[in-house]
Amino acid sequence: MDWLRTAVTADLIGLAANFDNWGVGLAYGVAGIRFPHRINALVNTVGLGSVLLGAYGGDLVSRRVPPAVAGLVACGVLVSVALLYLYQMYVRPRRAHRTAPPVSAPPGPRQGLLLGVGLSFTNVANGFGATVSAAVPLWGVAAAVTFWGYAMIWLGNRLGTGVAARVVGAWSPAVAAAVLIGVGVHEATGA
Repeated sequence: MDWLRTAVTADLIGLAANFDNWGVGLAYGVAGIRFPHRINALVNTVGLGSVLLGAYGGDLVSRRVPPAVAGLVACGVLVSVALLYLYQMYVRPRRAHRTAPPVSAPPGPRQGLLLGVGLSFTNVANGFGATVSAAVPLWGVAAAVTFWGYAMIWLGNRLGTGVAARVVGAWSPAVAAAVLIGVGVHEATGA
């Protein structure tokens, strides 16, 4: 029965650590953009690396980088992605004197890497906290955070491209940016 408690604890940590991923998937989905599986895998590979970094080097990181600073950096990255998205959807077409709005493109490797970094700063703390408390072994935390990170982006994107995209309509780029900014603020405040 000990393995069941370990699995449940690891899954709860993984799920709680990745609600921000759901918001990112939803933001892209609302804008009518399918989040490619390979980019989702890239985002969560970065997440896996950050969990391992947190578990192995958490003591050093926690002494050097306070959680509040990690949250602010994550917020800055996510807000930057949102502002870039708003620029590409609203400002660039007007500067280029286009009459038709541009077609939204799925995130590429560069955006995926940025999202992975932005979403993974808190994974360092999660990996450190879970392994230091001896609640879950390293492999359990790493597997759960990586699995739930991938699943939450996918679920958020599916919901966003379905029901939410039809409801939001023409305002989808602004809503997508607002969700990304909200996730960034959540990362900064830890609330």
